[in-house]
Amino acid sequence: MFVISEDAEKMVDLKYLFNPASIAVVGVSHNPLKIGSIIYQRLTKNKSLGILKAEVYPVNPKVSSLNGIKVYPSISEIQDDVDLVVIAIPAEAVPDVIREAGEKKVKVAIIISGGFAEIGRIDLDGKLREAIKDTGIRVIGPNTIGVLDPYSGVDTFFLPRFKMLSDGRIAESLPDVTPGNVAIISQSGALSEIIMDCLKVSGIGIRAIVCVGNQVDLSIEDFLKYFSDDPLTKVIAIYLEGVKDGRRFLNALAEASAKKPVIILKAGKTEVAGRAAYTHTASMVGSIEVYRGAFKQAGVIEVEDMEEMIDVVKAFSMMNPSRGKKLFILTNAGGLAVISSDLALRYGLLVPSMPEEIKNNLEELKNRRLIEPMVVIQNPLDLTAQGTSEAFEEVYRIVASSGFFDLYLLMPSHQPPSIDDTVIDRLSRISREYDCCVVVCEHGESEWSRYIREKFDQLGIPSYPDVRRALTALSALTTYRKPRDKSYQPPRRTNKIKWLDSLENGLLDYDYAIKLLSHYGLEAPKTLKITDEGELHTVSGKLSFPVVMKIFSRRIAHKTDIGGVILGIKTHSELAEAYKVLKKKVLEMGLEWEGVIIQEMVKGVELLLGSSYDPVFGPTVTFGIGGVLTEALRDFSVRIAPIDFTEALEMINELKMKKILEGFRDLPPVNLEKLAEKISEFSKITWENPSIRQLEINPLIASGDRFMAVDVRGLISKSQLLS
Repeated sequence: MFVISEDAEKMVDLKYLFNPASIAVVGVSHNPLKIGSIIYQRLTKNKSLGILKAEVYPVNPKVSSLNGIKVYPSISEIQDDVDLVVIAIPAEAVPDVIREAGEKKVKVAIIISGGFAEIGRIDLDGKLREAIKDTGIRVIGPNTIGVLDPYSGVDTFFLPRFKMLSDGRIAESLPDVTPGNVAIISQSGALSEIIMDCLKVSGIGIRAIVCVGNQVDLSIEDFLKYFSDDPLTKVIAIYLEGVKDGRRFLNALAEASAKKPVIILKAGKTEVAGRAAYTHTASMVGSIEVYRGAFKQAGVIEVEDMEEMIDVVKAFSMMNPSRGKKLFILTNAGGLAVISSDLALRYGLLVPSMPEEIKNNLEELKNRRLIEPMVVIQNPLDLTAQGTSEAFEEVYRIVASSGFFDLYLLMPSHQPPSIDDTVIDRLSRISREYDCCVVVCEHGESEWSRYIREKFDQLGIPSYPDVRRALTALSALTTYRKPRDKSYQPPRRTNKIKWLDSLENGLLDYDYAIKLLSHYGLEAPKTLKITDEGELHTVSGKLSFPVVMKIFSRRIAHKTDIGGVILGIKTHSELAEAYKVLKKKVLEMGLEWEGVIIQEMVKGVELLLGSSYDPVFGPTVTFGIGGVLTEALRDFSVRIAPIDFTEALEMINELKMKKILEGFRDLPPVNLEKLAEKISEFSKITWENPSIRQLEINPLIASGDRFMAVDVRGLISKSQLLS
């Protein structure tokens, strides 16, 4: 069920988590391999190095001293104030420690301990939540590895830095963290460490890592708020498995993304939404499509896997977002020029021809013998194997100084003898001088290849060992946009359309569905419902031929699949024959005869407009290509409802088959602005009327300025009304 968070608007001051004056570690022992002991050792080491400024107090009622240091039997025995307590003890004892910490006026607690709701201990989880509520202490976890902040020295990661191999050698397991500008929020401790590890290889440092654990109190949303306002953070990376309150999450994402780039890796892409699929929309749109719609509304960048996460975060850490998509490609390898220009289009980038002024300036380099006469001045530009480091510099300078291009892909392959390592400083200097949005691709794993990539990274230019990865990063730099200033409010608690209150749970009657759509400015073609063959003689006086006849049945979801729709009926005799055929079909299926619906034929593009309730985000809206091939084509876009005109236009533009809306064969172009207005109005229906759990128009026939709801299906469930 859709959840409305009670503390959705609560602001949290987390300075006591990242910059405490004092820390108590509950769970230290004489065993150095115990989690509490490892955390205590990491904190005291950081204090000895001068990184951590906080006092650190070990706590264990069964230990009096540790290496000559006093161990306190309880938090209350510590004479000084305590800002942060780290708890690494058996789960059963945690609620009592939280209550004791509350009495001590501790500000924040990190509960490392596991063994709560994640293993089915709902009773213990309830006790913990009650203790948190009673004390007002803010809590990360439980079931987490906590926080790592290289600036303040707060580090509760209990993973060993070094481990022994079977041959007796000691090898690094967890790299020493480097301070940087990337904040990581993760629902997995292991994934956060892997991201940190991989980023360090590219010279990217970490602002902080927060592993949220079970989120009984502090959540992803709280840390989004903190890092979006944090001056040390340039980019926020999130590993996400799921959220409970979708709209609170969406609002937090949008607020953070308005200030700095947010990159998300969403796990659980194959999860199936837990709802009955009465409409195409409900059967076709799973949770990942809903999440992706939310990500687009929030302006965040979704990545597909860990490699893409690292590559994109690296690019945003070093570069600012691009102002446009015009890409200049410079290389000395003809094959790379062809491959990269082909791939660039696939990634949504533009590879435009050079303006004549730039071409003329580059031609001058031939006269100066800086580039060979056979070089063709174009984009992409291949300097050939004769291209020197100086040639790369001068070409790049001329093109960058023009300001025509938005993006630069530099591929100075090191293999030709004319290239030396000065190309690194030469190209880096130009990039800084003209503030270029640039990445480098250096293929290969030779010592030279690795050296070039490492040096560019060190100079603040992201480098990649593969063209595809380089273009993925460049594409991401063009897709970041600040979201619109909009708040996504929870749905109404009662129906806006009051006559819906009188309807019973179950399928929405066709006549009521048309009446509902009419209230929101959506039309249906002229329609008659016939239950007896004797009524057919009235059709010609009320409708114009040709007409379509459809089975009317509350038991048949997709009439076309069983031959329950007959098109192009032109005469009364054809009408009578169609009636007999459809009635026989229904009776042979053993169903009750409820009649037929007869409509005037409407010509145009078949679209789908649907809405259903997502268990996390509430009402959603889906727009796409409709008709009998809806589920086969799967060309649709999803958003969290309601949406405005601009968001509706974005949904239209996302369709792969959008061109058919612009005029196709004998079909006139669809008025896209009016279509966006219709989508926006439709998106309000389930948001304003929560008893409507599913609603779908398929097809919505669009032709010019006309939009006709030819077939409508809906599902009522008043038991789902929010109380």
